[in-house]
Amino acid sequence: MKNDITSKADIKTFVDAFYAKMPSDDMVGKVFMEVMHVDFSTHLPKMYDFWEMLLFQETAYKGAPMRPHLQINQIHPITPAHFERWLSMFRETLRDLFEGPKTEEAITKAENIAATWAYKLDYLTKNPA
Repeated sequence: MKNDITSKADIKTFVDAFYAKMPSDDMVGKVFMEVMHVDFSTHLPKMYDFWEMLLFQETAYKGAPMRPHLQINQIHPITPAHFERWLSMFRETLRDLFEGPKTEEAITKAENIAATWAYKLDYLTKNPA
C-alpha cells in the first residue's frame, strides 16, 4: 500500500515527477518546452505553493493561474485535448506515487480545473474578441 499525500514534501515529490515527464511529451510537453520555454527553476516552486494551497489551505501561493494560460493560448491554442493529456499524465503520476483520500482530492481538483479552463480557452479560441 502506498502512502497518501500528507505534506509539502509529498507535493514536491509528485510535482517534480509530473514535470519531469514534460521534455518527452509530444503534446503538453511541447507547449512547456518548445512554445513557452518554461524555466522549471521558477515554475516548480510556484506549483508547490499552488498545490499546497489547494490541498492544505496554505497561503504561500500568490498568483493568478489563469493569466499565463490565457497568454499561452494567444501564442499556441490550448485545446481540450491538451487538458485531457495533462490530466492523464497528472492522474498517472499521482497514482504511481500515492493513494488515499488526499490523492483523490488532488485528482478531483485537477479535473475541475482542467474542465473549467479547457472550456474557457476553447471558447476564447473559437470566439476571438
